[in-house]
Amino acid sequence: MNPRSDNIPDATVHAQRRRARLIERLADDGLAGALITDPRDIAYFTACPLGTPTPIPACLLIHSSGESVLVRGEADAEHRVDMTVTYRWHEGGTISTQLVRRLVEHAEPRLRLAGARVGVQFESITAQMVSGLGLGSIASIDRAVLDLERSKDPLDLFRIKGAIDANLAAFDAVAAVIAPGANELEVFAAGSRGAMLRAGERIVHDGDYRCGAPGGPCRDHRIQSGELYIIDAWTHKAGYWSDLARTFPVGTPTGSQLALIRHVRGVHHAIQTLLRPGTTGHDLWSAMDAALREHPALAKSGLVHHGGHGVGVRLHEAPDLNPGVTDALREGDVVCIEPGAYTPNANVRIEETYLITADGAVCLSGVAEA
Repeated sequence: MNPRSDNIPDATVHAQRRRARLIERLADDGLAGALITDPRDIAYFTACPLGTPTPIPACLLIHSSGESVLVRGEADAEHRVDMTVTYRWHEGGTISTQLVRRLVEHAEPRLRLAGARVGVQFESITAQMVSGLGLGSIASIDRAVLDLERSKDPLDLFRIKGAIDANLAAFDAVAAVIAPGANELEVFAAGSRGAMLRAGERIVHDGDYRCGAPGGPCRDHRIQSGELYIIDAWTHKAGYWSDLARTFPVGTPTGSQLALIRHVRGVHHAIQTLLRPGTTGHDLWSAMDAALREHPALAKSGLVHHGGHGVGVRLHEAPDLNPGVTDALREGDVVCIEPGAYTPNANVRIEETYLITADGAVCLSGVAEA
């Protein structure tokens, strides 16, 4: 994998490879196929997002033979599957209140699942689908799907980098408007606009935009000189999330504020040798906690929240970086590392995104500056 490549990966090839990897997982369980119903995972296995923020219900059957059949609402999007079946999800623009029933009516005669043992997603499948499709028996494939998605391929990385790029544009935009007296709503609007213009399409942008606080959504509130403004921004583009945080001084920062920002940034450098396959979530969290405590103001508190998490088609996915977590980093993981420092007088959080390789980690989001 080359995370710096500017070449657009072949989406059809990667969709086929992803489905083939899932079929390999199904063979040992004697499953006739996998019924994917979560829109995020349908997007992953077809290499095409179903739309945001509220996609119309759909299902994807991946047969053990390799055949793939997608049943979805009428749309213009191109999905890389063997067969696509569409149903009408609106009447004259009015969205139907019985979308799952329409989905099942179109899926049942085409998926040939009656009496078969099929893997399903217990976290998203409905009782109406189970009864309507007449499945013989079902088995959970949630863990297998999430595990496959954790190892990022070139298409994953290309799209994650697109979401990161839009998020970084949001930070550039807010830096231009953060000043004493600015309204938090204005700052959020600037960030959203900057992210969308960089993306060149409609995207979802949100996050912590509350000044002088560890986090929280923006308010109708004017920011004050001397505050530190954490912006922990989440951007969703082409089916993938970016999660990054920066801390901006409002007005002229004090020496102690700059020192705290430098210290939190330094935690990233301190733990980079641990960002490699085999390091557990517990070990990473503990290392960040210890590094933060080296600052006198943080000696007692240390790290008060998680140390980070995986990111991809979900905002939070494996690996989890928390105390007691034995799950270890793997080659192909994309992880957000987010040390935070919170004192009675200042709050700082800086979050970067790293690709875990066999030789260590590559930062995909650059280096935060004060």
